[in-house]
Amino acid sequence: MSRPGGTRSRRGRGQTLAEFAMVVPLILLLLLGAVDLGRAVFAYNTLSQAARAGARTAIVNQDLTAVRAKAIAAAATLGLGASNVDVCFKTSTTTQTGCASATVDNCPIATRQIGCMAFVTTRLTYQPMTPFVGLLFGSINLASTSVAPIEFVCPASATGSCP
Repeated sequence: MSRPGGTRSRRGRGQTLAEFAMVVPLILLLLLGAVDLGRAVFAYNTLSQAARAGARTAIVNQDLTAVRAKAIAAAATLGLGASNVDVCFKTSTTTQTGCASATVDNCPIATRQIGCMAFVTTRLTYQPMTPFVGLLFGSINLASTSVAPIEFVCPASATGSCP
């Protein structure tokens, strides 16, 4: 409330301060939650890009080490390791969507041919940085799989000269 002289009373200033003190934590929570959501989207997009980069390598060079290295390099900001990248090759008629069972519908190197499918899966456990969001959701497991048909089969005798 204003006094007739145009100055606010002490009571009015105290009320404003109390309201501000109640609203600021909510605003900060929303702001930091939005930042955490942005970080999670960035991590998932980077993870997807890493799986696609690995699959692009796998379609012309079926060396598992080279495919994993390409996927890890594409997600350098996430700190992926070889244990976070799965690579497998399946027949084109497979019903599987990942590398969980490498022995079913696989396309072994001895019989690998153009048309077999290269599966590259990248995984990451995302940790929110906001403590309250972390308590609500905990860690979030992110994964992305990219599938592409093999376009060139690298001969076993030419391991060092494949693209």
